[in-house]
Amino acid sequence: MNRRDLILGSAMGLAAAGAAQAQTKAGGVSVPSYYGQVAEIAFTTSADLQAFMPPGLTVVDPHKAFVKAERAKIRTPETDKLPAVFSHYEQICITTMATTPQFGVRQRNILMFENRGWIIPDREMAVKRYADIHMPNIFDIDYAIAEQGGLVPFYVNVFAGQTQLMGFSGKLDGKKSIEHQPYPGFYVGGDPGQDLMAMDIAASEFSRPLGGTGTLGFGQPVNHMTDRRIIPGGIAPFVTNGPPGPGKDWPPSLLKDIEVQGVLFQEFSVTRADPEFHLVRKALPGDGRSRH
Repeated sequence: MNRRDLILGSAMGLAAAGAAQAQTKAGGVSVPSYYGQVAEIAFTTSADLQAFMPPGLTVVDPHKAFVKAERAKIRTPETDKLPAVFSHYEQICITTMATTPQFGVRQRNILMFENRGWIIPDREMAVKRYADIHMPNIFDIDYAIAEQGGLVPFYVNVFAGQTQLMGFSGKLDGKKSIEHQPYPGFYVGGDPGQDLMAMDIAASEFSRPLGGTGTLGFGQPVNHMTDRRIIPGGIAPFVTNGPPGPGKDWPPSLLKDIEVQGVLFQEFSVTRADPEFHLVRKALPGDGRSRH
């Protein structure tokens, strides 16, 4: 990771991200806090996703999850003054739906890969990892191809050094195969030493859907010097072979027997709420800081 990205990004980008609460105004036009493109990849797994939940959080379906592959831009008066590297980012979220009696069903990101160091705030360090992310842009011509019955190649690859942590290969064909994933808000924190919080969203909009399908896998070692062909080998140096759990370093290869239900590519915009976070439970006594 670029040292300047770490130092300046942590100081400047985090402050700007924290300021992205409500809509801003640009020439009289309401500007959302975030906007960009996202591909939702719905899948089932034989893994028990409840094992990834912190105490107090219950997974809705222990074998259903989805990947959110996002290319996003933050818009606030603060980020508008910064170089683009501190307002644009890509992130890959492995997400499931979870619930509590107080706040109901919301999204829970059980693992997130980020291509910018500054987008990893302290309260989410237990689930966020820095990684190289590769996925194509989708342009108007791609929509035209799909509308005329053509196929648009789409892939998402996530790397840490010589290790491929996730790989998706598919095609967008414009045919609807899955519904848009519910977007009522999030549960964040709850990992060792952290409060469990419910995160609100003031508004969201998803548009220009493109359906598709493909194949998805996790935790495949690769050799960058041999055209990224899969080779036998270990796992990323920052993960362990231990069982999954909140605040623990775990390899995504623990997600076994993946079956993709479909893909939905969309443009999106999100406006953050103010206040944004609500306490579900305080950090449990005896919890230590998670290691990263």
